[in-house]
Amino acid sequence: MARRVPMNDPDRAIRVIAEDGGVILTGFSSVEDVHRVNEDAAPFLEAFRAERTSSTAAPETARCTRLFGRSDTARETWLQRESIQRILTHFLRTVTKPYHWVNDGYGELATNPILSAAATLDIGPGAKAQDLHRDDFIWQQTHSETRTTYTLGSDVGMGLLVAGVKTSAANGATLFVPGSHLWAHSRLPKAEEVVAAELDVGEAFMFLSSAAHAGGANTTEQSRTVHGFFYCRSYIRPEVRYIFLSGGIEMVNTADGGFQENQHLWWTKEEVQRWSVAAQKQAGYMMDHPFIGYCNEADPVKLFRANDVGMQAMK
Repeated sequence: MARRVPMNDPDRAIRVIAEDGGVILTGFSSVEDVHRVNEDAAPFLEAFRAERTSSTAAPETARCTRLFGRSDTARETWLQRESIQRILTHFLRTVTKPYHWVNDGYGELATNPILSAAATLDIGPGAKAQDLHRDDFIWQQTHSETRTTYTLGSDVGMGLLVAGVKTSAANGATLFVPGSHLWAHSRLPKAEEVVAAELDVGEAFMFLSSAAHAGGANTTEQSRTVHGFFYCRSYIRPEVRYIFLSGGIEMVNTADGGFQENQHLWWTKEEVQRWSVAAQKQAGYMMDHPFIGYCNEADPVKLFRANDVGMQAMK
């Protein structure tokens, strides 16, 4: 089964993730905050069902995309928790020592992970299970050999799934293969190696993008609501494989038949300005040391707080 670790013990969670590829975090959220995020997502789930514009979503499935911008509680409370940031930076922080800058003051470069996608998934009765997969395939990651121990720095992404309702094997709790993050592509899971990461309301499942997992089948009469947040290394292009509800932005097919969304084209300047600085940086509105992500030769975070002249650069 998937192991459980208290949210306030990130060091232990890091050890379990390194060993298993994922961990259930107990005490992740209050029940009240879960209900708030459920309410934030609800109108967009209803709009999705009404418009039903996604050719990639099963008829039993509804989605609320861009959840990072649509839920203040998710963005500013859940995702800014020190324990979550510690786990993310442990696995996805990139540190290098460029050889020709050492004598020029750039002895070490370090960049933190950024948001890759955020969405609520509401999986209705009768929905079938997904195929087991690794999320890092969207970045064309391959695993050529099976390892016995985890190598820090080998992953490019992580996922965080927060239960909007109690999840179970019956209603399609996330299927997970402990230890699969160490496997070569040629190693396929046996049926007895697959477990259901069942969550109570207030718990979350956090996993590496190299770990095999899938959404389970919902054989009950009730929907299963899960809020998903996905991260990648800061130098990798974030990718959201969810269709748009409306708007004139071009959609591009990805390898799995889904769609790719540039979330930065959706958020307005005014929306992002009201976020905390930490949230802006997490979404990628920052300049990593020394140069990645600059805007008009400045840090975007500073431009958000500049005078009107400086703000013209963000339009």
